[in-house]
Amino acid sequence: MAEWNGGVMPECPAIKELKDALRSAVPLLSANPNKLGTVRNDSSRHTAGLAMDIMLDSRDPVEKSVADSIITAVINVHHSMKWYDLIYTDWENGKPVYFHVPGLPPFGGPKGMLKKNPTSAKLGKQHENHIHIDWFNLNAEKWPPQASTTGFKTALIGELQKPPQWLVDFMTLNF
Repeated sequence: MAEWNGGVMPECPAIKELKDALRSAVPLLSANPNKLGTVRNDSSRHTAGLAMDIMLDSRDPVEKSVADSIITAVINVHHSMKWYDLIYTDWENGKPVYFHVPGLPPFGGPKGMLKKNPTSAKLGKQHENHIHIDWFNLNAEKWPPQASTTGFKTALIGELQKPPQWLVDFMTLNF
């Protein structure tokens, strides 16, 4: 059965605003528009206009660092963004650690909302080369009200422009 039965839809307002914020604040993404994928015709939440793939490969140290900053920022601004789920990959000793960050029910996990929770190897392997974020609540025919969320762009850009925590820690310890 298809995940989405409502036909090909345009990007929802929340996806449009997220894309604008990322292009404004993340040079790696503004330099290559193909790194932000949204609508595709495969009967998925992407077809619904409710999901975005941010093509940052977790195996590349620079892209992983940028991805980690984006994940931290969207978690910090979740109260304004109201996304449902995020999927990506960490690496420990050369092995992938697949995770998702639930934002709203029906998604969840043993570690709680807005925290990294384990996801299946099958799903995780599909997300080694990109962050997946969505406003999909498992309704196959109708957008959730949160998909129309806007007004978070300025706050998200502010979060994205903060220095990474490792740099703050380094500067605090060494100067």
